[in-house]
Amino acid sequence: MKRFSNLELVNFPTVDEVDNDLIVDQFERFFTKVNVSDTDLLKISVKEYAKGGLRKQHEVKAHLVLEGSDFSASETNWQLIRTIQDVLKKLEKEVQKSTSK
Repeated sequence: MKRFSNLELVNFPTVDEVDNDLIVDQFERFFTKVNVSDTDLLKISVKEYAKGGLRKQHEVKAHLVLEGSDFSASETNWQLIRTIQDVLKKLEKEVQKSTSK
């Protein structure tokens, strides 16, 4: 995966090239919309749950340190990319709420 200087991935599963490109696009979109600087840090951790079948459920937790403020969000879903999209949208909303006050 293309590395961002302010992105830390924990327990991130190996994905194919197509999924990797989609995930990178999501991070680029998020960093642009939220205006994350080089001193800020986004930490994404992934936990997978296999409940006896072939499918795995993905729990994605995001923690963002932005200009000294902490933001966090989590989401659980069957599709990894969808879960990452959802958690980044939640985080974006949290940031927008705090900056609009």
